[in-house]
Amino acid sequence: MSILFNGSYDPSSLEARIMNQQQKIAEGYRQTGDAAHKAMLFGTNAARSPAEAYREFDSKSKIETIPAGEFALITRILPIAKPVTLGRKLYEHRKVSDMNTGQTSMSGTIGVKSDKVDVEYDGTPVPIHDKGFHIDFREKLAMDSEGYDSLIDYSREAERGLMRTKNNYMWNGDSSIVFKSKTWLGLFNDPSVATATLAVDLSASATTTEDIRAETARVRDIMYITNNATVGLVLVVSPQIASNWERPLSNADSTFGSVGKYIQTNLRGIVEIIEDDKLVGNQIVFLQNNQDGFHAVSGMAINTYAIPRLHHNSNFSYVKWCAVGFMAKQDFSGKKTALYAS
Repeated sequence: MSILFNGSYDPSSLEARIMNQQQKIAEGYRQTGDAAHKAMLFGTNAARSPAEAYREFDSKSKIETIPAGEFALITRILPIAKPVTLGRKLYEHRKVSDMNTGQTSMSGTIGVKSDKVDVEYDGTPVPIHDKGFHIDFREKLAMDSEGYDSLIDYSREAERGLMRTKNNYMWNGDSSIVFKSKTWLGLFNDPSVATATLAVDLSASATTTEDIRAETARVRDIMYITNNATVGLVLVVSPQIASNWERPLSNADSTFGSVGKYIQTNLRGIVEIIEDDKLVGNQIVFLQNNQDGFHAVSGMAINTYAIPRLHHNSNFSYVKWCAVGFMAKQDFSGKKTALYAS
């Protein structure tokens, strides 16, 4: 602050006395402020620096790393799920038979042969999957007071745990979940999924590229020819097979690309190859990925709700839940749309 004194004032005048008094008051404020400032500097320099002055805190948590291919198949299945209302505990579909052939004649006056289709029903339960989590009430209040979202880590890990529950149900099923005699035993075990035995180890580096191509084509034909599953076949492989198929098709000419690229490009019917960590070693799955083949049945996507707190010191508790089932459709004559081979 600067004060300008006009020297034209008479030192004995009232104006001069007022100005002198204001100058003394301002000087007193300045001296008091200097003393306080010095005390603050000396006190700060003499004391230990607080942790926040030299420590940088990363607000992003380091989470558990996930294996390659986790949720690879289920994240492709869920977007094309068949939607149903949450009240539907069972999803069913009709299976109708073929009719016999017609007849041929020159006159066209022979009796007409009438025919009809036979009908059967198949279905799968739509169970509810849930995962609860909570945070200590004082921990949440402390973190909230610092502007830190205390629920990010809890919510993320709970949702990942719930995804693993759904993923495990898709692959392994659950024999205890039965409704109206219908159950889902998973891609590994359900009778609606075809099975085959691999004659060579597709994950072994010692297996020749020609043996890999021939064996993959043989198993593909079980779907493509035997079961007439000719639309949009997805080949799911283990991480070990995926790594082995990265090797070049020809060591003499790299322009041929990798083994995996060759199989996807040149074996008819295969539209995609993905790796999923639920498969281990020499395991593969072929499936027709649409609502006429292998698909999910979704009654509700993952949702989160808070459990009411009953007391002042109750923890903050939440539940994530969803409703989803899975089905591998087969026709009236038993032709299948999914195959597991090992």
